[in-house]
Amino acid sequence: MTSFPRRRAINLAVAIAVAIVLAALLTFPFRSLSNSDAQAVVPYIPERLHPVTIKTPAGIGTLRTEQRDIHGNPVGVACSTCHADSGDRPLIERSAELTVFHTDLKFAHGQLSCSSCHNPDDRDLLRLADGQKIAFVDTMQLCAQCHGTQHRSYENGAHGGMVGYWDLSKGGRERNDCVACHDPHQPAYPQVMPAPPPRDRFFNVKGH
Repeated sequence: MTSFPRRRAINLAVAIAVAIVLAALLTFPFRSLSNSDAQAVVPYIPERLHPVTIKTPAGIGTLRTEQRDIHGNPVGVACSTCHADSGDRPLIERSAELTVFHTDLKFAHGQLSCSSCHNPDDRDLLRLADGQKIAFVDTMQLCAQCHGTQHRSYENGAHGGMVGYWDLSKGGRERNDCVACHDPHQPAYPQVMPAPPPRDRFFNVKGH
C-alpha cells in the first residue's frame, strides 16, 4: 500500500515537468516573432540634408539694352533677336572685328574665339567641345572642360565664394556660378593692391 502514494507522487512530478517543457516550447516562437517585429518597425531614417544653391547672374544669356523695366532694371533681349539666321550674320571670331555691335567686348581668354563656346547654329545656346548644346545657365559644364583644377577646387569647397554650412545636416549652402564672378571673355582678375590688415588693439602695443 505504501507504493501507491509513491507512484502517484512520481507521476505528478513527471506531469509537472512535462507541462513546464511544453509551456517553454510554446512560448519560444512567440518571443522570437515579437523580437523580429520590434526590429522591423524601426526602419532606417537617413539624415535630412539641406540644399546647395548655386547663384547664376540674372539675365544670363541675354543682351542688356538701354530700355528699363518697371523696376528700373535693364531689359535683356535674346541673342537670336538679331542672330536668328546664322548664314546672314556669320559668327565673329575676334573682338577686333566688332565695329558696330558689342564693341565693348574685349577678348582675353587664351586662344579662344566666339565659336569656341557659342553655338553658331543657335545663338541662344552654348556648345561643348564635343558639339553638345547646353543652355547658358549650365555654363559651368563649359568652363570645367578646360579649367579642371579650378573645377575640382570648386567641388571641394575651396572655390566659388561659398557661404553657409559645411555640414548640410545643419543648414544650407550657397555658392556662385563661374560667370557670377568671372567675365567669360576676360576671366582673369586685374592685379590690385591688397588692403592693409585690420588693427588689433591688443597686438599693437608698444614693444610688440
